[in-house]
Amino acid sequence: MALDHSLRPERLILDAAEAESQCRCEDHDHFAGTLADTLDDRTIRYVLDTRPHFEDLRQAVGQVAGMLVLAAAGARSVTPDHPLLATARATLERICDGVAGAQPSARATHHHRHLVAAVGALGIALKRAQEDLHRQGTEREHIDPVLDPLKTAYRNLAWAAQALPGFELLSFDQACCAPQQPGKPH
Repeated sequence: MALDHSLRPERLILDAAEAESQCRCEDHDHFAGTLADTLDDRTIRYVLDTRPHFEDLRQAVGQVAGMLVLAAAGARSVTPDHPLLATARATLERICDGVAGAQPSARATHHHRHLVAAVGALGIALKRAQEDLHRQGTEREHIDPVLDPLKTAYRNLAWAAQALPGFELLSFDQACCAPQQPGKPH
């Protein structure tokens, strides 16, 4: 089995600065006041309704990312019918209607836009995984078409998490295995 050493683990991790950057939507800073002033009953209802979908979407993105790590490592078990990919597809099917049918308030519109974009990008990643991850000896040209929309999905989840309280992504830059940066406590 030959490993493609041009695949570096850092390619599978979204750059922390990029993940934390603003989305550049025109309404990104529109609700920059205190959260207590902007969370009305309709926004709170939206948060409660969509948070389970956000969590499921976050988990599905992680499952596909895990499969790409296995594929990059040369695992022969990475196939389109692998249980993790099947679970991610089932999760996507289950949450699509819930996300599409959500009723965002004016305050939640920005969040909803990114949630919908994350759903769409994950759908593209899963479609490409179905097409490209069935080849033996998965190489970079078969992983990148899946990785690119997956990174877009994650980026949109990060922006959605910034848009409203109650939606969080884990930050691995504070993990024990994260590279230490000078001047920052670990």
